[in-house]
Amino acid sequence: MAAASQSIREIVLSQPGAEAILERFDIDMQAHANLSLHETCRDLQLSVEQVLEKLEDAAALHAGANCPDPATLSPSRLIQHIVRVHHRNVREKLPQLVERSHSLVRQHRESMPELEQIGSALEELHSDLQQHLRKEEGVLFPYIAQIDEASPFVFRPAHACFRRVGEPVFVMVQEHERAGLLLAELRRLTNGFEAPEEGPPAIVAFYAGLREFSENLREHIRLENDVLFPRAVAREAELFEEGAR
Repeated sequence: MAAASQSIREIVLSQPGAEAILERFDIDMQAHANLSLHETCRDLQLSVEQVLEKLEDAAALHAGANCPDPATLSPSRLIQHIVRVHHRNVREKLPQLVERSHSLVRQHRESMPELEQIGSALEELHSDLQQHLRKEEGVLFPYIAQIDEASPFVFRPAHACFRRVGEPVFVMVQEHERAGLLLAELRRLTNGFEAPEEGPPAIVAFYAGLREFSENLREHIRLENDVLFPRAVAREAELFEEGAR
């Protein structure tokens, strides 16, 4: 948990999402990096208690994102969790990371040429995931929710886009693998999301944001590949079997 005695740099490094909270208070990562939160708030005439409260709220929200045990959620509830937490994270955080990478390239192109490759990988990931989320939310997830709640007596197996749920699941898993390769490339380009020692605060915050996003996306993919999709395939097979009796 953040403390008033910590430097801005320490807070950003130790708490995922802290940078976004600090920016809302117009705290400059570069100018205030080595100042304590208390000193920064004093200089900017901010309430240190209010900033700490917002940081604590963000920390609690981040911790709560992983609270539900997937093993206890129905497929429909798991879909709600994935969309509310993980799809939202992609839609909010990835465009911010892309935009920030462009800004950092302009500022640090000479000293850190790898930033251009990082930006390119982020743009590709953003483009891929935009289409991926639309397909999941528009076609696959509604079908999984339908079979989760269906009775074998009213179950209609055929779907306009596919005959069995395993077909779109196979495509989604392939797209997850592609996203995983891009995450691996980002990890390689950033030395495991470790900012250069004594690097500019903006770079430190950017790498911390990349690490947080990567962890969230990996959990997102795991929940779909290892929990939701196998349950959907099994439930559909069960409905076919029961309907054939």
